[in-house]
Amino acid sequence: MKQDQSSHTARFVSNGIYWVSQHERLGIEVPEGLASYTAEITRCRELSGALLGPSLARRLLLLKAGVMQSCAIPGIYLHHVLRKRYIESLAREALGTTMTQMVVIGAGFDTLSLRLSVDCPGHTIIEIDHPATQKVKRALLEDFQLPAGSGQFLPADLASETLASALARCTPYDPDQPTLFIVEGLTMYLEESTVRDLLACIGDQARGSAVLFTYMEESSPGCYDFQNARRVTSWWLALRHERFTWGLKPADLPDFLSESGFSLQAHRTPEELRLELLTEPNRHAKLTSGENTALASAST
Repeated sequence: MKQDQSSHTARFVSNGIYWVSQHERLGIEVPEGLASYTAEITRCRELSGALLGPSLARRLLLLKAGVMQSCAIPGIYLHHVLRKRYIESLAREALGTTMTQMVVIGAGFDTLSLRLSVDCPGHTIIEIDHPATQKVKRALLEDFQLPAGSGQFLPADLASETLASALARCTPYDPDQPTLFIVEGLTMYLEESTVRDLLACIGDQARGSAVLFTYMEESSPGCYDFQNARRVTSWWLALRHERFTWGLKPADLPDFLSESGFSLQAHRTPEELRLELLTEPNRHAKLTSGENTALASAST
């Protein structure tokens, strides 16, 4: 992404969640909390002050989002919804048992940390993101008074600063407390060495810490794409400097994690999430594949 602009992918994902929440049939797949917060973020960012009026602007936004999905990656929006539901379920479970802190890395316009900071007031919840994206998000929260609980925002460009350095200047963060790190929709934009560095830093944190992350499957050497992505998708990502640069085969994940001092605790493919989470009326809805979700704990 460009250094002075918020992430285009973050907007794409947020608008997609909103599109699903407003869909006549698929809307039931979006939990109320996720739907309401996303609707507010979208309304504030995309619809407020629209010259055409909020009602027409909303219809145009939904039309645009639908067209973008069809032209880019059919079924990507529903995939994002299921991915987020699964991540939230594991995060809530962790914060309800062993974890006292949660650090979300590269959150974009996602609302998980906002909602959990309201629902879990006794926990330390920190959101780390690129300064340009986080600046837009914080402005939305301040201007429209969206509920954000006691969550902490930490601007950091992890392309030029290490995670350890960013955490070191975050006063609320306690390095002695077990922490759940969430890295959703980010690793595909990193080099393998950067992913390993990130895991190494998380592994150096307090005993009992874990990382919940998504990763792209490597379909062929050096190729990391959603399986039904249109060719234009790669061009669009390259144009916005958000090209996919890393992934691996699911069978290789346990060894990759072990090399960084982690053990795999849970793993879901989009098809597994379809069977677990989709309601019967939508069980056969279009759903893209190629990005999986995993939970790993530090082995030491």
